[in-house]
Amino acid sequence: MRFLPPMPEFLSPLPVAAVALMAVNDHWLKPAFHNALTGKLSDVAICFFLPLYLSALLALVTRWSRPARSAAGAGVTALLYTALKVSQPAANLFCEALRGPGVLLGLTHFRAVADPTDLITLPLVAAAVLYSLSREPHGFPPPVVP
Repeated sequence: MRFLPPMPEFLSPLPVAAVALMAVNDHWLKPAFHNALTGKLSDVAICFFLPLYLSALLALVTRWSRPARSAAGAGVTALLYTALKVSQPAANLFCEALRGPGVLLGLTHFRAVADPTDLITLPLVAAAVLYSLSREPHGFPPPVVP
């Protein structure tokens, strides 16, 4: 039996809350209210949790330090998010790329709208890096892998 590497940057309450916020917003709040606030809530959440999630994934496949993983996660997030928000063809291509894996997860509808005003949430990528670097080496207990 071995344990997964520590991933306190993602397996902690604040990033998990951001994922929950995005899920609640996308599935209930946006359909119910469809306003400027619900339009930005998911952007806030994704700019915070995606760099942390990517950093945690890198912990599974590399021996990089947390600062290196956090920087890589932030860089990928900033580039991808910016491309999706300023280019509708990039947003369409991204949705098309998600279709195959989405079917395996029972997800059939992907939609992304390029909206440069969403870039106002980009500073949360930097906040995610600061959060990552402030985390102790423990978060939620890591899952056990047999």
